Parts: sequence; C-alpha cells; structure tokens
Amino acid sequence: MDFLRYLLIGLGAGALYALIAQGLVLVYRGSGILNFAQGGFVMVGGYAYYQAVVGFSLPRWLGLVFAVVVGSILGTLVQLLVLKPMKEASALLKVISTLAVLMVLTSGAVLLYGSDLKAAPSLLPTGSIQVAPHAYVGADRLILFLLGAVSTAALWFVYRRTTFGRATGAVAENVRVAASLGHSPERIAIVNWALGAALSALAGALIAPITYLQPQVLAMLVIPALAVGLIANFNSFPIVFAGAIGLGVVESLMARYVSAPGWSASVPFIIVVIVMVLRGRGIPLRSHVLDRMADIGSGKVRIIPTVVVCAVMAWLLSSVLNLAWTNAFTVTIGFAILCVSIVLVTGYAGQLSLAQYVLAGFGALIAARLVADLKWPFLPALLGAVAVTALLGVLVALPALRTRGINLAIVTLGLAVVIYNIVLNNTDYSGGTSGIVVPPIEIFGQNVSGLLSPDRYAIMAFILLVIVAVGVLNVRRGAVGRRLLAVRSNERAAASLGVSVFGAKLFAFGAAAGIAAVAGVVLTFRSFSVVTVNFDTFNSIVVVAMTVVGGVGYVGGGVMGGTLMPSGVSSELFSGIHSIESWLPLISGLILLVILVQNPSGLWQMNVDMVKGIAHKLRRHKAEPPADAQDVRAAEVVKAEPVTAKRLTVSGLRVRFGNVVAVSDATFVVAPGTVHGLIGPNGAGKTTVIDAVTGFVRCDTGTVNLDGADLTRMSPQKRLKSGLGRSFQSLELFEDLTLRENLAIASESWSPLRYGSDFVRPGRIQLDGAALAAAREFDLLGELDLKPGQLSMGHRRLAAIARAVASTPSVLCLDEPAAGLSDPEAQHLAVLLRKLAKDWGMGILLVEHNIDMVLAACDEVTVLTAGAVLVSGSPQEVRHDPRVLSAYLGGGAEEPADAAAPADPRDSSLLEELS
Repeated sequence: MDFLRYLLIGLGAGALYALIAQGLVLVYRGSGILNFAQGGFVMVGGYAYYQAVVGFSLPRWLGLVFAVVVGSILGTLVQLLVLKPMKEASALLKVISTLAVLMVLTSGAVLLYGSDLKAAPSLLPTGSIQVAPHAYVGADRLILFLLGAVSTAALWFVYRRTTFGRATGAVAENVRVAASLGHSPERIAIVNWALGAALSALAGALIAPITYLQPQVLAMLVIPALAVGLIANFNSFPIVFAGAIGLGVVESLMARYVSAPGWSASVPFIIVVIVMVLRGRGIPLRSHVLDRMADIGSGKVRIIPTVVVCAVMAWLLSSVLNLAWTNAFTVTIGFAILCVSIVLVTGYAGQLSLAQYVLAGFGALIAARLVADLKWPFLPALLGAVAVTALLGVLVALPALRTRGINLAIVTLGLAVVIYNIVLNNTDYSGGTSGIVVPPIEIFGQNVSGLLSPDRYAIMAFILLVIVAVGVLNVRRGAVGRRLLAVRSNERAAASLGVSVFGAKLFAFGAAAGIAAVAGVVLTFRSFSVVTVNFDTFNSIVVVAMTVVGGVGYVGGGVMGGTLMPSGVSSELFSGIHSIESWLPLISGLILLVILVQNPSGLWQMNVDMVKGIAHKLRRHKAEPPADAQDVRAAEVVKAEPVTAKRLTVSGLRVRFGNVVAVSDATFVVAPGTVHGLIGPNGAGKTTVIDAVTGFVRCDTGTVNLDGADLTRMSPQKRLKSGLGRSFQSLELFEDLTLRENLAIASESWSPLRYGSDFVRPGRIQLDGAALAAAREFDLLGELDLKPGQLSMGHRRLAAIARAVASTPSVLCLDEPAAGLSDPEAQHLAVLLRKLAKDWGMGILLVEHNIDMVLAACDEVTVLTAGAVLVSGSPQEVRHDPRVLSAYLGGGAEEPADAAAPADPRDSSLLEELS
C-alpha cells in the first residue's frame, strides 16, 4: 500500500510542476525566451497569498485571486521593462536577464520576509481520502492533479483552436511572417508572459500551504519545470503534463524507497540529461540578424600596469590592511578567480554553464580530502583538485556535444543540482555543516594559514588570481582563444574551417572547471574546516550574473564581478551601512538588469570606452597609423602556390527534409582549375546541394567523391582536410575577431597541444603565405586589423571568400558570393575567381543568382530545377537552351532553406539574356 500512497502523493507534486512548466511553455511560445525567472514567479505567488491571507486577513479564495493578479502584472512588467528593450540582444543575454529577474525577486523576498520558514493556511481540503484498503492520500493532492489536468486541456484547446492560439503559433514559427499577417508580436508576447506568470503564481499559492515558504526553495522549483519543459521541447501541453506527473511520481517513490542521500532529488535530472543527450537536438531558439553578443577583450597583457597593480596589492595585503579588509580581499579574490572561469566558458566559448559555483565546491572537497585523508601537502592537493575537477567539467560538457545553447544551460543547472545533492550536501563525503578538518597550510616551509597568517594567505590567493588571469588572457590571444570565439560566433562556419567544435567545448568546460576548483580552495581553506554545503545551485546563478555585470567578455570584467559578491570588498566598503550584506544581492541584480538593457558588455567595457574616449581626444590631431607595412612587404614577395589538384564528382545526390524532397538527383563534376556554375530558379535546391556536398546536410542517396576518396559520410572538418572548402551565403564571418584572426583560423597549423601551451605561450599571429596571398588578391591587406562590422559590404563578401581560400582547399564551394554587390563589384569578383582557378589551380563550385557574373566567370554551368539537373554545358550552350528559359519562367520545387524568400531580381538578367 505504501507504493500506491506515494504514487498518489507524487501526482499532486507533478501537477504543480505541470503548472509551472506550462507557464514556461507559454512564455517560450509567446516570446521565444526560456524564462529562468519562472521560479521567482512561483515564489511571488506563494508570498502574495501569504500576505493576503495572513497579513491582510483576506478570505483564502481572495488571497488566491490576489496572488494570480500579482503574478500576471509582474510577468507583464518583465516583458515590457526588461525583454522589450533587449529585443536585439542575443538569446544568451536574454536568458541571463531572466536570471537577473530571479535574483531581484528572491533577494526582495528575503528582505521583506526573511529566510525563515513561513506557513500559510490551505485553500484546499486537508483531509485524507481512502483510495484502497489501508491506503489514504490527502484530498488536496487529488484536487491538484485534477486542476493540472483541467489546465492542460484548456491550454491545449485555446492554443490549438482559437485565433489567439494560432497567432501565438505563427509568432513562434516566424516573427516577421506573423507580423506581416497583421499579428502584433509584442502584444502576443505580453499576453503570454502575463498568463505564464499567472500560472506559476497560482502554483505558488497552492504550494504555500503544503510546504513551508522559503524564498530560495520556491525559486529553485524552476529546475524541475525546466526539465519537464525540455523533454516536451517547450511545445506540447499534454507532454508537459505527462512528464511533470512522471517526474513527481518518480521523486515521491525515490523518497520512499531510496535511502542514499541526495538520490531521490537527483535521479529525475539524471534521466532528463540522458534523454537530452540521446535525443541530441536543441529546441529552436529565435534569433535576429542584429543579435548583440557581449564584447570580447583582446587578451593583451599590459606588463607595466600589471606589475604596478601586483606591487601595490602585495604592499596593501602585507603592511597596510587590517584583518577585516584582508579577509574581505581574500573573499573577493576567490570569487574573482571563479568569475574568470565563467569568462572562459561563457564569454569566450559562448556556453552558459550554471554549474561553476558547485564545481568550485567540488574542487574544495577534493583538495580537503587529499590533505585530510591522504596527507598531501597543500600545493599538490590544489593541483590534484584542479585535475579531478577539470575531468568532472569535461563530464558536465558531454551534453554540450549533443545539445547547445540554452538547452545546455538547463542541463548544466540540472547537473549542478545532482552534484550538490549527491556529493556536496552528503555528510558521508563533505562532513555536512561541520566540514572537513584540515591542518594549517604550509608552502615551502612557510605558514600560510588563513587564520594564523591571513596576510600571507591573501597574498597567496592573489598570486593564484594573477596566474589564472594571465593564463586566460594568453588563451584569448592564442589559437585556442580564436577557436573558442569562432565556436561562440558560428559553429557552422567554425566547422567549415576545420575547427573541432566538440574539442573546443570540452576544453572550455574542463579548463573553466579547473579554474573554479582553484576558487573553491581559496574560498574554503581560509579556516581549519572546509565546508562545502554552502556551494549551492542558486549561488551558481548569482556568480554568473555578477560576471555579466563586470563584463563576461573580459578578464578584468571577471575580476570586477568578484568585487560585487557578498562578504568581499564591496561589503566591507559599505560596512557602515546597516544590513548592507542583505541588500547587496538585490542591488547587484538591479545593476545587472540596467547593464543588460543599456550595455550588455558590462562595467569593464564602459570604463574602457571612457578611457579610450579621453585618449582619443588627447591625440585627435595626430595622424592615423598606416596599414601594417610588414604585412604589405610580406604579401609583395608571396606567390600563389598551386593547391593540390583534385576533381570533385557528385553523383545522384538526393536530400529530403521530412516529406519534402529538396534535391532529387544532382550530378556534376568540378575539374581542377575550372569554375563550375550551379544556377536555377529560387527553391531549385542550390544551397542544399552545397550543404550536402560539404557535409552540413545529410544526403539520403548519392556520393560525393574527391579525386577517388569517398567523402559522403565524412564530417565537414574531415572534408576540409581532404581538400573541400566552402563559404556561406550569409557570410558567417566571426564578428568578434579581426580579419587577421579570421584568416588565421583558416590557415594556421593546429595541434591539440595548444590547449595546454597557449596558457603559457600563445605566440603572435603569423599569417602564412596562402593567407597573405588571399588578402592581397582580394585587396584586404590594409584592413587586416579591422573587425567584419567595420568593413563595407563589398569587402565583407571578399573577406568571407578570402578566409575560405586561406585554408587552401583543392575545391572551393561558394554560395552566393556576389549577393549585395553592385554590378562592377560582381564583375570584379568574377575576374578574381578566374584568377583563383588559373593561378591557384583551384576548382570552384559557384552558386549564384547574378547570371552575368556566372556567364563571365564559369567554364561550365549546371542548371537545377526541382532539385534535379536540367542541363549542363558551357555558358554559351546554357544561354541558348530553351529548357532553361522555361525552367526560370516556371520556377522550381520549394527548398526549405529559403522557402519564404522572394524571387531574386537578379534572375531577370538571365531572362533578358535568354529572350
């Protein structure tokens, strides 16, 4: 009977999870954002009900209404005041903004109601119902289950059968198309945010009498809701309900039958991670052409300022500061190291990890066990903790190989819960609140104990910070940093240049986890007892938020973020203000929201811009420096070395997207030293052919052969090594890198040993002969140190081609290289392509709408229509073939990649030629 009783108890918990998750789905469908603040709405609903019933003495039913109304108003305000001003920000920054809202709401609740448990009277019946002989269950659990089922049915009906529901679905599919049909994306987003927040507030009001109110506990209910929503792909209300009920039942049964600490709360998240890894795909996140990522620092180490800062800090810590300030600086240094780890994994690699603080606790635990149990000296124990935690970081990163973007953030948050519950909060491993007793620290015979010699301990911590900061700056300047930023900017383009996206992610997570271990040791070894139960999941979110405030793309921003953490220098600076420690999280959250709306690059970048502005005014009368003469001299003596001649043979290529056949039978040959044009009406399958040939789309049948080597099942990286390169229709340059760095990624030799050596010796960029020759051929030598956004559209097009050429492929596939160019620019490009084929011996597959350019540049032309080859021959033969004119006038089969694209006006030039 216990089994049945606990199963039924799980139904009630699952129904509450369902309400929260359904709110997440509404927000996602209405605005394309995964709302981590949903747990904050639950908390607000619970405390609003408590305030209405206990504080205002209102009837319980009215208290429920009050909670729902407060939740809906709050959701509306978040959309209008936070998300609307950030409409052009990247998805990553929008998610971080919801983390900031969660911080603000939780901190506000702590200030108003404290962290003590509070009870609220129940609106639902509290009696028991007999469901079987000797088996009773609370009536409120069954009512909650029925409420969840009713809400699921109502939401399913509204969003499937009503005009508003269909409009929301249209916005979820394509904002621009929905707007063109008369639907207001902004109004739809507001309504869905209000409804989503109201559902979560309803869950909070219903859960308040069942469990005691506590801000962080209620806020963290977003984690199981995110897990459920992830399984349902944030789309299906019935799947959300079924998944939530399953999660609640599993948790309930685990609590009854599993005695091992932490497992009852962790197993559901382990299941979610497994499901996500096996499913191996991300939910579709809306993006915009003008997405703004946080700016990235150059990684330059300024020797003189660094030496001066180090000397001043050593003097302050050893001779000037009192004990309180020394301890405050030590805490700030520990958090600064942790924030620098977030700069590496989130700022550089673009992977939002919400497990860094928990990983810091894990590193502290490993070091403590090595010192206490195995009697290791401190420094070897520190290195051992770094190594073990880095391995755990790689395990945390494994889902990154099958998931990406915000999905990964959810998975890392779930894994943080698992690590905390099973390890850090397990007294068998961590010693609980008593911690692990460690002896005083000694380094080279000197006592460096945080209690006995706090000044020496602080200096040691500062030395560790300098080592970590310089190492991460070196990584930014090296080949590893360029590869990380390439992955952050565009995984497809990075893969097309031979970058191992998986390797870059594994390195970022592993290295950042190792750095987090250093932070954990610094923060905990200050006393004789290492306590890790304080390294909880919520504070993992806070650390990420503070890093973004400081500047997540800058090592200096990470250090600045560390100063904003509680118990550090900020707390000591304002220690005269009453309860400043309690107010600091709220103030930090509000600052983060302002930063994200006004300048997502953070406080560090704001200060840098200010200093640059002053410096610019001081030297405004000085002449601008000329282009790097060394580049010009080197390029003048470089001669284009012929590439290895290889023949590309494509036979019977067929590609399907579901039931849509995009390419049915593509067959052609690209000979060495020739330009082969691939043309056809919109939707004929041209871009899909290039994607299939270069490995970005899987073909159902057919072969891709390069000089006898079958590439059909190879990855894009392996195809590039074999000699097959490409460019993209949308350019996909790495916007955070200079043109020099873009070319370096394509041309520089690579060894996995760079993952270690770049921390110490990154070296300078030395463009090889091919990269310099490509820059010279496309007239880009004077712009090597500019970023793509600083180039004209014509030069951006040329830069994308030059980058592809710099990798010296035997065959280069170009997708719409003349798009957006004027006729003279397009004709100049045609001349350059002919020169590449003649002087470099490169085979070129050219997909282009500009028929004048195609006829001028190509040796042979293949015409596609409806995904199949219509005719292939010389430009003159194609020009006079009547079937080509008929195909252009009749159009072709739809191609999913550009099904919504209007007819290209440049197609008319062919019609004019043919007629």
